[in-house]
Amino acid sequence: MSLHALANKYRYFVRNAEPDKVVLECSGVNCQWRVYATKIKGCPRFEIKTLDSNHCCTVSERGEFRRHATSSIVGGMMRSKYVGTGSGPRLGALREMMRTDHSVPISYWTAWKSWEIAIENGRGNAEAAYSTLPSYLQQLAVANPGTLVALETSKGPGSVQCFKYLFLSFGASQKGFDFMRKVVIIDGTHLKGKFAGCLLTASAQDGNYQIFPIAFGIVDSENDQSWTWFFNKLLVVVPDSAKLVFVSDRHTAIYSGIRRVYPMAKHCACLLHLQRNVQTIFKEKHLGYLLGRAARAYKVEDFYLHFNELKVVDGACADYLIRVGLEHWARSDFDGARYNIMTSNLAESLNAALSEAREYPIVPFLEYIRSMTMGWFS
Repeated sequence: MSLHALANKYRYFVRNAEPDKVVLECSGVNCQWRVYATKIKGCPRFEIKTLDSNHCCTVSERGEFRRHATSSIVGGMMRSKYVGTGSGPRLGALREMMRTDHSVPISYWTAWKSWEIAIENGRGNAEAAYSTLPSYLQQLAVANPGTLVALETSKGPGSVQCFKYLFLSFGASQKGFDFMRKVVIIDGTHLKGKFAGCLLTASAQDGNYQIFPIAFGIVDSENDQSWTWFFNKLLVVVPDSAKLVFVSDRHTAIYSGIRRVYPMAKHCACLLHLQRNVQTIFKEKHLGYLLGRAARAYKVEDFYLHFNELKVVDGACADYLIRVGLEHWARSDFDGARYNIMTSNLAESLNAALSEAREYPIVPFLEYIRSMTMGWFS
């Protein structure tokens, strides 16, 4: 009835409401519009018994029809736009649609609540998605042979099992990694849904310099326990080796996890993150350029040519970079093969590709990852 009132621009009120019947009347003073409906036995639906559909209310009285545009009604109207893995309209676009299509201006707060309701109606309840997660992972593993899934729970209130960690690596990713250069880019990014958390990713670069996803993890936050758990699961997919190289930002939990789980592998820092740190700490604009020249040099003599120039500009910055460890950021001092991969930009691009889905409930989010990865591999 609210949708009908919005479409035909009138306002009604509930004259009488009981479990088995309802009476609605137009809010116009002398308007005769009236609906009488009763509940059908054995069915949740109502049947209209009496309807006087003629309106004789004034234009000013009809102008109150906008009050029917509550968040629950608008969310129900927009539900179909959020079904599946596609992205629905954002808040600004949602407000514009209501204004142009329905002549109803809504506030930002109403749009926000409507957006939450539309997502929940279209993609499922965020809390309920966790209860369907085990069956979804089981079906995923059956449909994709060789896929590795791991789900860890913890005891919550009343001994209820609560979600803690998730690991996912598709069988196709594991087979393909055998033919990749053994440089793994790892990164973590925040999820934007109701229960937040972090997405951990491990990826490589294929022969066309494109992103090759290896594994995904969902954890509470980037800490020592979560990263160590993720690396222990990744060890099954990516064995430890002296020829293996990890590239990441300088997060202490990542450093700690790699030392524990991958003692033979080499680890180097993302040059871009290091340049940003230097820029933030030492302020000099030219330092980032000199750092990049020194880091990318292949020969030791070329490295010191640029590094000494940086040292002349800011000796404190040079001391900072030495404390970081030349073997972590300078290609000439790195004891391993990192090839052309000097940054973790590849992982940042993967995070960007998943940006819109990071607010989905967990099962639609995993389905988005599966669909996207399948499309890329295809």
